[in-house]
Amino acid sequence: MNAPIPEFSRPPVSEVAVSAIFPSLENWRSAHAGVYWSRIIQKYPLTEVRMPLPYQIETFDDEIRPTSAIKIELPTPDVQRYWFLTDPPIRLIQVQRDRFAINWRKIKGDEIYPRYKNDIRPRFEEEWKTFVAFLAEHKIGEPSVQQCDITYVNDILRGDDWNDREDLRALFSPWWAKGTDGFLPLPETLRIAGSFTMPEQGGRLHFTAQRVLRAIDNRDALQLQLIARGRPKSSKLEDILSWMDLGHEWVVRGFADLTSPHAHKLWGRTQ
Repeated sequence: MNAPIPEFSRPPVSEVAVSAIFPSLENWRSAHAGVYWSRIIQKYPLTEVRMPLPYQIETFDDEIRPTSAIKIELPTPDVQRYWFLTDPPIRLIQVQRDRFAINWRKIKGDEIYPRYKNDIRPRFEEEWKTFVAFLAEHKIGEPSVQQCDITYVNDILRGDDWNDREDLRALFSPWWAKGTDGFLPLPETLRIAGSFTMPEQGGRLHFTAQRVLRAIDNRDALQLQLIARGRPKSSKLEDILSWMDLGHEWVVRGFADLTSPHAHKLWGRTQ
């Protein structure tokens, strides 16, 4: 689209993740996580170990419905997912033998989203370069990036942007509507999910909307999550970043399309 990408002065973003996914680096061992940490410990002094995320790749082989290939490895130490966190743990890096990701997230609830162009994109670029150089230095392998993911989690809080179920309906564009005959009341609980194909099968935009209790403060929220997934033209950094820019654009334009002009006023839409 030629129209400017929508911007909001007060977006309800609570977490952003940017990932590169690649076939397993068979030479990666759990000990490498400690050596890698020593390289970034000044910026990321905290660490955690988590279960690995599945290797999930978008496919376009099914003409009827979208598919994604998922592969799960047994959680041995060499396939575990390692978190490296700032202090306070607002920013983090995630590493496992087939995935590299950076995150920004709220931990108290009042943190200000630092913006994709100003923070998320340049930090991914910097940390990816460091990670790839580390892999080469230790002869672990060169990642052949099969997919990039960009995820935005938006927590729309009760008491701020809405108070009752009627308010909730007003936050969304016309796809969020009453039944045909007007018989059903507004839903007490709700989970809606869908996906959209990008042009030339460049990827997909997935979204879910559901009522949650936000983990950091137990507040009632309508959580709108958008995930863009797709394959860059190559594993070159410029191609990875180019796809990330496309994925970010789809997330932002999708967020604007799914939500209403009323909501845009609440969040300070500037274009």
